[in-house]
Formats: sequence, structure tokens, C-alpha cells
Amino acid sequence: MKTSSLVDQLKLKMGDMDTFSLAKKVDQYVIDIRRDLHMYPEVSLQEVRTIKVVTEELERLGIEFEIVSNGGIIGIIEGATSGKSIILRADLDALPMNEEETNLNQKKIVVSQIENAAHTCGHDGHTAMLLGAAKILVQNKEKLKGKVILAFEQGEENGAGIQAILTRLVEIGADGVWGIHLKSDLPSGKISVDSGPRMAAAFLFDVVIKGKSGHGSRPDLAISPLDCFADFYNNLRIMRLTSLDPFQTITYSIGSISAGTAANVIPDDLRFSGTARYLQYNQGVRAATEFNRLLEKICDLHNCTFEYITKPIAKDLLVNNDETCAAIADNAIKSTLGEEALIHYPAWMASEPFAYYQKYFPGVFAFVGIENVKKGVGAEHHNAHFDIDEDVLKLGVTATVQYTLDFLNSDKKIDFNAEERVVKDLFH
Repeated sequence: MKTSSLVDQLKLKMGDMDTFSLAKKVDQYVIDIRRDLHMYPEVSLQEVRTIKVVTEELERLGIEFEIVSNGGIIGIIEGATSGKSIILRADLDALPMNEEETNLNQKKIVVSQIENAAHTCGHDGHTAMLLGAAKILVQNKEKLKGKVILAFEQGEENGAGIQAILTRLVEIGADGVWGIHLKSDLPSGKISVDSGPRMAAAFLFDVVIKGKSGHGSRPDLAISPLDCFADFYNNLRIMRLTSLDPFQTITYSIGSISAGTAANVIPDDLRFSGTARYLQYNQGVRAATEFNRLLEKICDLHNCTFEYITKPIAKDLLVNNDETCAAIADNAIKSTLGEEALIHYPAWMASEPFAYYQKYFPGVFAFVGIENVKKGVGAEHHNAHFDIDEDVLKLGVTATVQYTLDFLNSDKKIDFNAEERVVKDLFH
């Protein structure tokens, strides 16, 4: 079966529940919510209207919920019989940027109406798909064994909401977790639920190098933090070759630099910041250690000092799909959308707070492809031309519902050691 006809032809059966048909029935509902959220986006921890939209929908569906301050919304769907519980997670916030009215080759169906706020990452689609899945699950709760916990997270883009909502979720307790991210470079109709590392862990660095100011005509009487930074930057660029394991993935970059106010003045100091992303914790530790060693040595060489605004500290927080859960997801996709819908996709080097959920609950973070050349969809996430192929939303709903059913009904033993620290300790 061709991928292009996937969304119109594939079906699934789970007992007497035809999940794909149910997803098609709520498809316009999902699309309408996505378009509404897209028109009125709200940035991290300012999702007032977005929370109102979601809670009003939960009320209409008869789903009990609570609002977690600076965390998001948690809804509960109780099945007809007792059993396991699963968290289904989506994110609410938009980015602080403006978007273009066109995607890669045509006008977008819907564009943000709010200045300096835009859903250019796909969170509008994530929230809409979760509400669509919730509608199906609550309407069929008499066939549901166990409990479904809906988690709509605030502030995903800057990580501001995860601590509050995860703290509450750990209090409630669950046996597993599921999340979806629309993916701009995966073909529409394709889904990745591979086991193992899926998104990178990261550390941030923010540093001030301190020198001695002076007149541009006598650099010998000054101590230039610019010269010091240039030397450090060149050494940082070759750190991968000289100090890090070439068989372990890592990327790092400088994102901002600020120094000086005049062309003829050597500045007192220079500030720079950036990030490193890695798929193996020990590689992150080595990178952070070497970063600090280089900075100390090179500042000393240039007679400069430095101060950390944010010190690079590696954390073991990568999105990592549990092997048993990934196998359940794999079978769920095959039984609903066919084996041809599955695609193996390498880890995405961006980072995601979903990693925090997976410290406490085993689960899967799925990538759902939205790239459609004909529709002009395929611009990178956080790009002003980013757009969504809305035809895939029903696939995300289908996958979410089927994985939920299969997970709750599965008797497979999951070999998982939950984090013993309280949630707040992960942030120190």
C-alpha cells in the first residue's frame, strides 16, 4: 500500500473497536482545535486561553481534571475495570516568534493572529491529537481496562512547566507514559517508535570572560577578552577530535556572544553562551569536564579570569524509549496502520522535557511524519515557514488510542527502575 493513500485506506481492529475508523470520525474535531490553537498561540507559562480551550473540551467530554499551577492540566479517564494506568502527554505552548503566511510553496491554511507568538513546532497539533484520543477513549470507557491520565504540559519550550506537572503525576502514579512529536523531516504517514535513545540530553553554558579594557591604539596595554574567547572557541571546535569518544554522538555550539560598545575600545569583558547535546551520559560528562579544563587553561594563558553564569553540568536526561514499550507500540502501529507506516529514524539531537517523564515511567516517544512536498510542508521546526500536513493528525490519534489499549491490556513484564529522587532534585 502506498504511503500517499495510507490515511484513506488503512483500518485496525482491537476487539470490537475499529480504532482507525473512530479516529476518522473525530478528525474534523481535531483539525478544528488545532486551527483554533494555531490562530491564538501563547508562549511558555502564558497559556491562559489555551488552558481555557482544553479544560472546556474536557468538561464537554465529561472528563475530570485539575489545573496544576505553572504546570498544566491533568485529566483522568477511569475504565470500566481496574488495571494499569498510563500517562498520555501533550504540550501547550508556542514560540516567541512571528511566522510567515506561506510554507515552502504555498499559503498556509491558518496563521497566527498574535504578534510574536506562533506554533512553529507543532504543539497545537499535539494538543489537538490528545483531545481527539481522549474523546475516543472516554466514549468507549466501558471497554477500557485501567486508567488513562491526560497530561497537557505548559512551558515545554523553556522547560518551565515540567517540574510542577511531573511532581503531581508522580504523586498520582502510573505504569507507563506515551507522547508524540510531529516531525518535519519524516514523510507524512510514517511513524517512528524505535527503542533506545530518541532525543538528546543537553547542558547549557553561560560564561563571562574578564579582561582589562583599553584604547584600540594600544592593545598591548589592555587584556582582550575577545582574543581569549577566540582561542577558546578554536579549541572548543576541535574538542571532538582531541578529547571525546568518536563513537559516541555529541553536538555543541555557541548561540550568543556579546562584548564591547565602541569600535576603538577594547572591552573589559565578553559573555558567551551555548549548548551541548549528547546521546550517552558519559560523553556529556567528558564534554563538560573538558570544557571547564580548556576554559581555565586558556583564560590563564591570556591573563584573563572567568565567571560562570551557568556552569556546564551533564545530566542523564535523554529521551529513551523502553524496549518492551517500543515493541508494544510497534505492534500497535502494524495492527492499525500497517507495517509500511513504520519507519526507523535516527535520534533527534534536540532535547525534550519528556526525558523527565521517562525517569519515573517507562514509555514511548513517537515521531509522526508531516513532510509533504506537494503541500509545501517540510520546513524545520522553529522556522517561520513551518507548517503541518493535517492529514496525519488522525494517524497520531489512532496510534495514541491503540497504544493505550495495548499497553493497558498487556501482561508483558517491563524491566524498569524508576528514579528514586523526588522530582525537584532532578533540577539541581
